[in-house]
Amino acid sequence: MQNLKKMIFGLAALVVAFGLVFTASAFKSDAKSTQKAAMYWYEVSYDDPLNYPDGYIKSGTPIFDHAEQDQVESPCDEGNDLDCLRGFDSPITSFPDATLTENRIQKPAN
Repeated sequence: MQNLKKMIFGLAALVVAFGLVFTASAFKSDAKSTQKAAMYWYEVSYDDPLNYPDGYIKSGTPIFDHAEQDQVESPCDEGNDLDCLRGFDSPITSFPDATLTENRIQKPAN
């Protein structure tokens, strides 16, 4: 009888411990999913299609400095044909830059 009580008490302790672990992890937020990427946004030029058919960044400072994509107001009409702005993790240091990035805001073709 004494061993049965110890075994039931041990099982109850395990159930409570697992319950606490699952409860704590259910309310834990993932920092990566809640943070948005702040980037440096540059306007893309298409005035040299022979050398840069996908467009390029001529020079200068970013239009939006360290801004999240949903906070960027595009200087172009909305579309999905050409890049209007390209976002970079850090400022560009050499120009012209024809790097294609995953982070882009697009515009319609003219």
